[in-house]
Amino acid sequence: MAISLTLLLSLAAVETGSRATPASADASRRTLAVVRVPPAFFGLHDGSMAAYDRLDVGSVRLWDVGVQWSQVETSPGVYDWRRLDTLVSAAQAHGTEVTLVLAMTPSFDGPAANLPPTDLADYAAYVRAVMSRYRDFDGSRGIAAYQVWNEGNVATFWQGTPAELATMTRVVDRVRDQVDPGATVLAPSFAVRYVGERRWIRRYESRTVGGTPVWKNYDASGFSLYPKARYGDRPGGPEDAMRLLAKVRGVLDRAGVPHGKPVWATEINYGLKSGPPGQLTADPISQRRQVANVLRTYLLGAARGLARLFWYRYDWNTISPAQGGGTLGNTLLTTPGQWDDVTRAGRALTTAENWLHGRLVDAGARRPCARDRRGTFTCVVRYAGGTRTIYWNPRRTVTVVVRHVAARQAERGRATRISRVRVGFRPVAVVTR
Repeated sequence: MAISLTLLLSLAAVETGSRATPASADASRRTLAVVRVPPAFFGLHDGSMAAYDRLDVGSVRLWDVGVQWSQVETSPGVYDWRRLDTLVSAAQAHGTEVTLVLAMTPSFDGPAANLPPTDLADYAAYVRAVMSRYRDFDGSRGIAAYQVWNEGNVATFWQGTPAELATMTRVVDRVRDQVDPGATVLAPSFAVRYVGERRWIRRYESRTVGGTPVWKNYDASGFSLYPKARYGDRPGGPEDAMRLLAKVRGVLDRAGVPHGKPVWATEINYGLKSGPPGQLTADPISQRRQVANVLRTYLLGAARGLARLFWYRYDWNTISPAQGGGTLGNTLLTTPGQWDDVTRAGRALTTAENWLHGRLVDAGARRPCARDRRGTFTCVVRYAGGTRTIYWNPRRTVTVVVRHVAARQAERGRATRISRVRVGFRPVAVVTR
């Protein structure tokens, strides 16, 4: 990646892959005055590997790309590494950090992929095999982080109990300690939009395994921060995702999880509906709103202390006509099925990286990207060349008077001199020197 950044106050242990400790002052659970954003913060889901040629990709999460446990271990002790090797090699070639999800039970070890394995020793053996292979792959680290499971509180992916999932978390932690101490263990991801889902998270986080709290067996939490498709007469957006993040942090607090645990947004997009097949197509939104979703998501995610943020996804295909056609999310980085055609929203990811190059500071409001009484958000980034101030208002258009202005930057990067700026749902950046 062209930019070289580090996250101030995030766990150094997570950045290096070593064990996290509460004393390490992470950025994910606190109100911060200053944030520096690492390249790995800017994450994607991309099984096509096409993003590497068109965007700077700091990290990639391997899920829905043909490398589930059941797809790698084809029979007991027999592994087909070809697809995973290809994905890891592509990430290595581009300096991209890899997170692998260790989910879905093979048919030889259970009645269904979304149930726990019949024998936990089989799961441990798989985890041991994959960690042994990718701790040093062709001379360098292949996989940096391992996530225990995907969306453990969604029946499609898990129908076991919180206690069983906590036990599997301990299995991954113990194997990591034995085989690859430099790897990061990421807790199972969880959906967070509904009250019942957040209750499930608390039941998991409150578990002990062998007398040890489950949070001691992972280095970071992971959540799917999909807001509802609509809130009354408006579509769900980045600010709604951040409100969900605040709610789930409250769940972690009440379960006794230390503030020193980083939080990763393992999936995020907008417009996703709940319901039966055939009613799942996201309602389309304009390109301008898609651009705004990308910019506001990465800005707010950094400001709210997320250690990683994985966009779902770069290479989305149109869903089948039987399920309504279209796509499940409304903010697309490429044209579905034409992954060399990067959309304006896709290019906005690069803009977000450029805008966050430097120190994201609090601008006197005690937290970065604070909102004023009119609902206008202000992000201040200080960098070697000056100060970049980014404004937006998701609900209305307002006029912001700025002092000592050099230029206004739109999301495409063009700059014009200006002393006041009209601000709406699309973020604009004002540069002073």
